[in-house]
Parts: sequence; C-alpha cells; structure tokens
Amino acid sequence: MNKITERTTKALNSSRRRFLENMGKCGLPSAFLRASPLATAILGSRYAQAATADKKFVLIYHPNGKPEDAYGGGGTVNINSTALKPLAPHASDVAALEMTISMPGNHGNLWLAAGASSYNSQDVKSNSVNVQASNVLGNNTPFRSLQLGVFSGDNAGTEPTSGSQTAGIDRLKGSPLAREWNSQRAIASIFRDTPAAPSPGDSGPSAFQRRLSAYDANMKALDALERKLGQDEKSKLANHRAAVERLQKRAQAKQDEFLASQSGGGTGGSTGGGSCGAPSVSPVGNSALTEYKAQADVAVAALKCGLTNVCSIQFSETQASWKPNDGTADAVTALNAGQDHHNGGNHGNPAALPDILAYMNKGVAHLIAQLKQEDLFKDTVVCVISEMGEGINHLSSHGPITVASGINGFRAGAKRVTNSHTDVFADVFTLLGLESSVGGGQVGNYGTGGIVV
Repeated sequence: MNKITERTTKALNSSRRRFLENMGKCGLPSAFLRASPLATAILGSRYAQAATADKKFVLIYHPNGKPEDAYGGGGTVNINSTALKPLAPHASDVAALEMTISMPGNHGNLWLAAGASSYNSQDVKSNSVNVQASNVLGNNTPFRSLQLGVFSGDNAGTEPTSGSQTAGIDRLKGSPLAREWNSQRAIASIFRDTPAAPSPGDSGPSAFQRRLSAYDANMKALDALERKLGQDEKSKLANHRAAVERLQKRAQAKQDEFLASQSGGGTGGSTGGGSCGAPSVSPVGNSALTEYKAQADVAVAALKCGLTNVCSIQFSETQASWKPNDGTADAVTALNAGQDHHNGGNHGNPAALPDILAYMNKGVAHLIAQLKQEDLFKDTVVCVISEMGEGINHLSSHGPITVASGINGFRAGAKRVTNSHTDVFADVFTLLGLESSVGGGQVGNYGTGGIVV
C-alpha cells in the first residue's frame, strides 16, 4: 500500500467511526451499524464510484509474446501488418502497443503479468488487475467477475489440471481463481440461474429480484435514519440515496429487458436484436478460434444481461499447447496439423508466428464486433496482455499489448513504447472511472500510460 492510499484509508476509517458514533446516538445499535453494509456504502468511495457508471472490463491473455518485428519493421507498429490486420477494421478504437512486459512469466506466473504484483512483487495476497477492478465494478452484479478459458488446459482442449489452473492469470488475494474452461460448461454454470422471475414451484427469487430486494431494504433503512441525523450526515445520506435509486432503476431495467426477451420464446442466439440470455454455441471441437468466439459470445451475453461487469478470457496457457492448423478457413497452414504454437511456431517455424498472432487477434476482433453490436462497447475497456515480450528468446522487450475501448477519452493508435506494460493498467482504470485509492488501495496505481486523452 503506498502513502497516498494509506492516508486515504485512515481518513475513511476515521470518518466511518465518527458516522457510526453519531448513528449510535440516534438510537441505532452499534452492532447492527458495524455489520451493516449501509454505513460502509455511504462512506466508501468504492460503492460511490460503482454507482456513477455501468462500465465494463474484459481482460484477455494471449501466450508467449511475439517476434520483435511481427508488428512491422523499423521500430514501428503497423495496424495493417499481418499480425494486427484482423483489428484494422476497428483501428479507430484500438491502441496496438509494443511494450516491455514487467514481471515476465517465462512459462509461468501469468498472474504477475496480469498485474497481481501490485505495489509489491512479493505480496502473496495480491489481486490480478481484473479482480482489482471487480472490487468496484462487481459490487452490484450477481457475479463479481467471470473467468473463462479457451483451450487453457495442459493439452489444448482438455480440462485444466490443478497445476494449469494455478498457473492462470486470475488471482484473488494471492489465490488462483478457477475458470470455466469451455463455452458449454460456462453457459451451464453462468446461465443456469438465469435471472428471470421464478415460476410456481421454483426454489426462490431470481438474482435480479434478490438484488432489488436489497436495494428496497436500503431505501427503507434510509427512510428510518433520515429523521434522526444531523445536517452533515443528511448530506451523505442524500448522496447515497441518489446512488441507490440509480442502481435500483438499472436492476429493474435489466430484469424488464430479460423478461421481454423471454416473452418472445427462448433465449435465442448471442443476444442479438436486444434479447438477453445464454448464447447458442457449437460443441467444442478442434478449432481454438471457434471456441474463442464462443467464449467471447458468453462474455458479451453475461455483460449484456447484467450478470457481471468484469470478465477475463485466457487463451491457451503458458506452454501455448493449442494447435493453429485447425483445418478451418482460418488455419495457420505453415504448421502441420499436429504442431502447437510453442514448439511448432516459437521453436520450429518462427516465420509462421505473424499468422499465429493474427489467428488469436481474430478472437479479439470478434469480441469487439459483438460488443459494438450489443451497444456495450461505448462503456467497455478490453485489454489484451501476454506474459512475454519477444517470445522466441523469452525476453521482456517488444511485448504485445492491445487496448480497445469506446469510452470517451480513449486515444487509439499503433506505437512502440519502452515503458512497462503495467503502466497501461492505470489508463484502463482511468477509462473505467476508478481511482487508485478505491477500497483502501485494492486497485493498484501502476503509473501513467499514453492512451487516455
């Protein structure tokens, strides 16, 4: 925790103690107040920020970096290069960057590249950058964050072992988070309690109804408190009431949207045409890109339905065991069908690597297109990282970092910079409306980058 964060935390705790003391003088039991999220929410900037905007964040991992000149020769980055060409249609919304990968994984510790080093690389209780963001953006959704995988097991499409799960990008207080390793399992898990109104005989209220009930309870508590407060506390209460009302309206709108989609019969496609529900995906086959697009559709559907505001997609794993020559029109035919990205590309035929990078970037382009189709892109930041820079020799330099967003203030472009890739995380947080002191320092301050106007 840095000094600014430490001072902010002390000030927040001091204000909370004074608020609780005043509430106690009004006749409310101190035990109730200290256990109540209401008092924390009134004073906590984390809740206040989450109430101001419905921003969304998608973190993506691609394995093993890239060759030095894969984005264009002569020290330049060219959006129309082979590796980046799938993103060219979205060039005005994409920053294609070449940066130094801080804390490179070198076939391990992907979570360090994903920002879990925080202020202290030895902090065993740190969070990856997506989990840090979810501490704010996930406060008002049924799932604080979702973790998805694409051929992310030790042997491409198989289920990840405990070892490969542990070596993934997602960390919560130092512990690895399991990911839904294929799209069909993800749908079964995420949408099994799809937030519709319960039918007769259902076991209980939907996720939306539970959240609306919580907002209703907050409003009733505010009504009871208002008559007993001083002017200072009333001002804080008024701000909190306005925030709760906004959240209540959003939750109601999400439920109404879902119910309207259900009245037409079925959950249909990938949420196109304004519907909200589980996407339709094909059985997992040999094509990593087909599965990548399916998981992107799952992420977009979950974001659209208000089930979460934060997703991660881990493409393959640190040994890059997925096979680029998948027999489809997108196949990287410079490799044999049995060759994987790591051995066949990095240490077999490096000339195939630009096509391999393009294959993965087609998944990113699909995600961006779907976010735009569902009118979500204007509130979303997508950030693609890798655990290596120049992957053939396992160097930290020349690392591929991509940021895409439709949020006002985002500066698109293609350029080579030498600073650490974690600097870009501060820009991501700025776009998402987050502050480094949020929640007592749980969102790390990684410095400044160059993509925010």
